[in-house]
Amino acid sequence: MTLIKNNSVSGDAWHHHIAEQGLPTNHDIVSLAYWLENKTTLIKSGLILGLLVDGNEDFETIEGELTHFSLIAINFPTFADGRGYSLAKSLREKSNYAHEIRAVGDILPDQALYLTRVGFDALELPTKEHAGLALDKLSEYSVFYQPEIA
Repeated sequence: MTLIKNNSVSGDAWHHHIAEQGLPTNHDIVSLAYWLENKTTLIKSGLILGLLVDGNEDFETIEGELTHFSLIAINFPTFADGRGYSLAKSLREKSNYAHEIRAVGDILPDQALYLTRVGFDALELPTKEHAGLALDKLSEYSVFYQPEIA
């Protein structure tokens, strides 16, 4: 995977946690199911964690959990599923979530500009070639009619 952050290819300190491999460590991204099942233990551990959710996840389900996470990764099961856009926008506008929101899963380079416009600040792409194409898309426009989500 190749990460784009701040309009450039970036190193990644985060890792996707696999439950079968034991307890998470700092900078692991845990699934919502794993979090809900192990919430008390994870809070006591004091680890810096990220949360992986699907774009179809109910906003109210995760809203109360946001204070425990330094990153929210929104999974796109297919590039045609736009629900992740709405979730990212809700996290920024309704919850004022100021930490990293990352797009993961089946995202295309052509979506890069739209993803960043609704509040994503990191994009996890499958190859360096896809990342290069996404960076091209991010630099195509410098002026917009609509305001950006801040």
